[in-house]
Amino acid sequence: MTHASGGADTPGADPNAGGRNILVVSTVEHSAAGLRQYVGPADAIKVVVPVVRQGILDWLANDERAFSRAESVAEQTAEDLPGTTVDSSAGEADVALAIRDALATFAADEILVAVRAGDDEGIIESMATHDARKQRSIDGIPVRCVVVSEYGDATPAPDE
Repeated sequence: MTHASGGADTPGADPNAGGRNILVVSTVEHSAAGLRQYVGPADAIKVVVPVVRQGILDWLANDERAFSRAESVAEQTAEDLPGTTVDSSAGEADVALAIRDALATFAADEILVAVRAGDDEGIIESMATHDARKQRSIDGIPVRCVVVSEYGDATPAPDE
């Protein structure tokens, strides 16, 4: 899936700078509003939504509904972000594994991880994002972790 979206007035983006390859990994359903400040119109993005938003029994059973929902959220997030979407898909429930899988097919310059506040996470999501919140780089690629509220506001994740 490839499409262009967004406008030239993206906050935080330098319109004179060349585009970057940004891997967006989000466990938040409506994260695009909070992530727009980190993605510019010249950027190429790959969006991955780990399958973490299901109950423990569904997770153990590899629930197809959760996978389908994650794919739908990934597509919507990609449509709502500026830049050119290279791909959007559901990913492994383990965020670190989802990132490594995505890097196998996408040469990222930056990894942008969107998570919900710890109090708002379910048990699967909490386990899946625990290590991702601490990462500063993966294979030399900088990782930026942001907390996105239910209202779409984003703040840098605190060091844990």
